[in-house]
Amino acid sequence: MKVAFSKLNITPKEYVSKPLAGYTRKDPCLGKLDDIYVHSVLIESNSVASTKDFLLLISLDLLKVPLSITKYIRNKIIKKYPSLKFEQILVHATHTHAAFDLTGEFYWPGGALNVMRGIMFGANKNDKYIVWFTNKILKMVEGLFSNLKSCKIAWKKEPFNPDLVINRRHPSRKTLPHLGVITFKSLEENELLGFIINYACHPTTLSYKNNKLSADYPGRIIQKISELTNNKVKAIYFNGASGDLNPITTCGTEYEQFELDKTPIYDQLGTYHHTERIGYTIAEEALKLANSISDNDYFSTIEFQIYAHEFWIPMKDHKYFSKQWFTNKLIYAIKKLFLLNIARYTMLNSNFPIFIIDKNKGKFRCNTVIQYIKVKAKSKSKEKEFSLMTIPGELFEEIGESFLKASLIGKDNIFIFQNAQDWIGYLFPIHEYVEEGGYEPVPSFSPLCGYFVKNEMLRLLTKISNEIK
Repeated sequence: MKVAFSKLNITPKEYVSKPLAGYTRKDPCLGKLDDIYVHSVLIESNSVASTKDFLLLISLDLLKVPLSITKYIRNKIIKKYPSLKFEQILVHATHTHAAFDLTGEFYWPGGALNVMRGIMFGANKNDKYIVWFTNKILKMVEGLFSNLKSCKIAWKKEPFNPDLVINRRHPSRKTLPHLGVITFKSLEENELLGFIINYACHPTTLSYKNNKLSADYPGRIIQKISELTNNKVKAIYFNGASGDLNPITTCGTEYEQFELDKTPIYDQLGTYHHTERIGYTIAEEALKLANSISDNDYFSTIEFQIYAHEFWIPMKDHKYFSKQWFTNKLIYAIKKLFLLNIARYTMLNSNFPIFIIDKNKGKFRCNTVIQYIKVKAKSKSKEKEFSLMTIPGELFEEIGESFLKASLIGKDNIFIFQNAQDWIGYLFPIHEYVEEGGYEPVPSFSPLCGYFVKNEMLRLLTKISNEIK
């Protein structure tokens, strides 16, 4: 097998005054804390028949990359590099809240009303930037093919949360995300070439008051690993199930007290100092974890098996009654009767809409996709497997745990990549919506997004397990 890593700067020259995505800011970009990048890793597998197979993983320092844009990127890649297949390309957004808006919803700064205006009329405002960084990705892929090196692979996960992450909706859970690494060593020198990092935390170390461009803590992870290894070891970051997991910057760790008042969690005013602290802490532990893997745990041959499933999510509400019912129904009605009806017709004339929306039997629905990528690793004396799950939105911790429990290969061998291939909103359990409500249903296409994604993924896992039997 072979591997190659790469990264390219995707900060445009005229970044000041461009709209930033993630918050209802009053101002556009006013400066820069650090550059944003596209990172990638290309993995080549040689099967028994000596035919080459590839897996291309791309991670962008952006808030989100909807399905229409990821399809555009992937189609451009396979057109230029036909040895790659559409389903072998994974496009992920790290979800930094301090990078550029792609979908138009944040095109007009100035608060929530202007975000609504952007949803209805802001699409198709940033096409030039999307085309520009896609062309850079094409050049990057060319470099990946040219720099493939023979290697071996290993992976490892560990629980890791030294007061870095808090579940903003259920702080007393004292969440314990797993830090995962997929590592690659050179065959000849037996030296670490690079690794994939997977962790679960919202990239919101910078507060809503920040108006400067930044990749947030994921960018500091990559920078710190480069610094610690004298630029010899490459890294790429993929965010895990962190829809309800926030970084701890200024709120402290009074977990039980936060159950009575969650305001300190939501209103944290983190600074770049916190961005660096959290990024560097994760980087140091990830590198330590990568170096802790024994040579005996490496494999020299791998095979890919990719399952992709596209499906439609209806715009409809859950049947229930609770204290949150009126608020939830009001939000649902505004989106369905007002926003979607106007936005849909705007999007029809747009190259890169927020959602791929259709109307079936008089009802709105949204197209999305999930993937399960099985990687079988072999050596002369043993065989093992790990898998990647792509999730089209911000997955709540609880649903992420249900996926890990449903897997036949154990949670230590599953890596969840959220905001991958698409973004349809927050993906939360129904009871979170019915019992507590909150702002998460507002940006989501439908309050049932999490319900449908969970069911479709569990159905896919059942199908895969039945094939094995």
